[in-house]
Amino acid sequence: MIDVFAEESLAIGDTYPSEAKLCEGFGVSRTAVRRALAQMEGTALLDTVHGKGRTVRALPTPTSRP
Repeated sequence: MIDVFAEESLAIGDTYPSEAKLCEGFGVSRTAVRRALAQMEGTALLDTVHGKGRTVRALPTPTSRP
């Protein structure tokens, strides 16, 4: 899901795609998407605000790939 940053041309502060959109786009379960998002939050790539979704906190580098 790291590739979404480039595919969507995301910049710091942009809204990351919703869980539903990611599930549909990757053809995976919501559980799988949530695990991947949690990893990206753990590496400080995303911030989550309840009710508002996720925003890009930092752009991935080759060393930030989970």
